[in-house]
Amino acid sequence: MRVPLLIAACIAVSAGGAAAQTPATTVAAPHANVTGITVSKAGTYTGDSTSAPARSGQESPTGTVGTDTNWTFVSSSDDVPGKPGTQFGIEFRIDGEPRGDDVTVYLLLIFPPQGIHNPNTGRTMYAAKVAFPNMKIGALCLVGYGFDNDWEIVPGQWTQQIWYQNKMLAERKFTVGKTE
Repeated sequence: MRVPLLIAACIAVSAGGAAAQTPATTVAAPHANVTGITVSKAGTYTGDSTSAPARSGQESPTGTVGTDTNWTFVSSSDDVPGKPGTQFGIEFRIDGEPRGDDVTVYLLLIFPPQGIHNPNTGRTMYAAKVAFPNMKIGALCLVGYGFDNDWEIVPGQWTQQIWYQNKMLAERKFTVGKTE
């Protein structure tokens, strides 16, 4: 499984504190205020992919999560060909302030009712939640799924949801068809 996204460079900002004996006003660090997302494209795409083992907070049927760069959308259709190498997902910008701040968004993948069965682990997953820290407010982002193995290709309705904290920001349903 490759759950791709664009990772932008990040700049850490910390709040300044007052010295113990100097009267001063403590300035609170600005808090990111995510107001939503603007979906620019959704469908199948191609891109340069790099896979790595899933980290804490990243559930994956294959145990890997990928990063895609230089993506190009091939189709805006909800119909997805079920074959290895196919990638499908949602391109979006995070709306809010301050622009450039890092936030964590989550991709919730809901698989067809039969789930995805990994023959290597014996585990069947019905949904996966993947955390993406360091997403930038205002940056162009991409999250989705890519088929690496035949066993991942489960025909039926796949749902991709983008969440910030406890709020769903977008949802897209795709129909995966098995191709021979």
